[in-house]
Amino acid sequence: MKTSVKSLFCIILFLFVINFNVTAQNRYALVIGNGNYTSIERLVNPVNDATDVASKLRSLGYTVELKTNIGNAEMGRAVNDYIQRLAQNRNNEGFFWFAGHGVQIDGENYLLPVDVDSTDDVSVKYSSYPVNRLVDSFERTAQNKVNIVVLDACRNNPFRNTPGRSRSLSRGLSVIQHLPPDLFVIYSTAAGDVAFDGSSGKRNSPFAESFMRNMESNDDISIVIRNITRETLRLTDNKQRPYQEGSIIALDYYSLNPHRGNILPVQQQENATVYYNRGEEFRKIGNWDRAITEYTLAININHNYTLAYERRGLCYWGKRGYDEMLADFTVAQRLNPNEPQYAVNIGTYYGNTGDQERALAQYNDAIRINPNFSEAFRNRGDVYRLLGDYDRAISDCDTAIRINNNARAYGVRGATYLLKKDYTRALNDLNESIRLEPNWSITYNHRATVYKAQNRNDLAEADEATANRLRTAGY
Repeated sequence: MKTSVKSLFCIILFLFVINFNVTAQNRYALVIGNGNYTSIERLVNPVNDATDVASKLRSLGYTVELKTNIGNAEMGRAVNDYIQRLAQNRNNEGFFWFAGHGVQIDGENYLLPVDVDSTDDVSVKYSSYPVNRLVDSFERTAQNKVNIVVLDACRNNPFRNTPGRSRSLSRGLSVIQHLPPDLFVIYSTAAGDVAFDGSSGKRNSPFAESFMRNMESNDDISIVIRNITRETLRLTDNKQRPYQEGSIIALDYYSLNPHRGNILPVQQQENATVYYNRGEEFRKIGNWDRAITEYTLAININHNYTLAYERRGLCYWGKRGYDEMLADFTVAQRLNPNEPQYAVNIGTYYGNTGDQERALAQYNDAIRINPNFSEAFRNRGDVYRLLGDYDRAISDCDTAIRINNNARAYGVRGATYLLKKDYTRALNDLNESIRLEPNWSITYNHRATVYKAQNRNDLAEADEATANRLRTAGY
């Protein structure tokens, strides 16, 4: 009997070890750090950053290939080998890290090897590694489950001391267009901006330091990135803000830590609902901080609580915590991609930050999901208005009004007619918008502009005063 129990224990232990190894070896990482450039400014910390990130990944069970101070040919081979390894199994998960110089030329991003030819922009392009090639390789060749790409690659203008530069080279990196599904890209700083290499005496860049502090978290990747963003801002006195794009839809919950990141807490849904309902009560009275606390408790119990993410995002919106808002809306959208409201929420974020093209893409997606979602038409109409496409703006507002007599669609259409100097139609629409929704402050501002154009200054002043009062009250 003892032998039987011992044998059974050994079999269970063997199966556990096999299962652990399969899980750990299912994740592959390529980590590159370039600092000793031969023809452009050298960087102090990329090799340290890459070395430390690679070590951290190995401790988490990743199979890691570390490359430092490599030239163009070796960089190409390293990426090709990495892609081929990912392609061996559709369930493989990839992590790619590049630290060093990166530039955008004619809107395309390039990662610079240490032997980059800096003679001119054409030479730079043909002696560097294009990020679009990496993205295409994930989609066309690897075709694996999930990929994380981290680009700490825009630390300054590496050619600032090189005479005769053309105008095609732009500051920082640009946003990658048309990302495939299940590719999550993390930039060390915002598009078109530059990142810090690290202060004197520091081993790592601020972004790398923040990233490594959060790698062992069992939170979802979107929450981890929010924490990294907050930490990077703190270390740089709010001068560097990391940025992310893309989504992971193959998994409901994804963590950088494979040992525990995909294991959800085993608790009753009813417990999470209690915290969610408390959050709802606090949200309805505008107590954003208490509401966020309750929603977070619900999410800690159930990482897939879609509504809790969305409502918490709304609270961050109320607090003007736009990065946190976007992170929560993105998780909600990934968990329920068939809910048009989540696409509208994300579109509103991009619209408020001035990225009208990305806002437009989100509204298009919402309309694709639900062709009768009036809010998406109204918001898309507002984007068209801002882009100067007045006919499309009016057409979308017409549709929103036809669907459900949308009050704000009247306001957007009235603002569009105002830009067209059709003051009669503008005034009619703005009056109707105010009748349906009397507390929307911006409509009074638009109507005041109409009154000014008509030399009705007393009415204009009254509307401006009303707008200021409503705005102070939060409307």
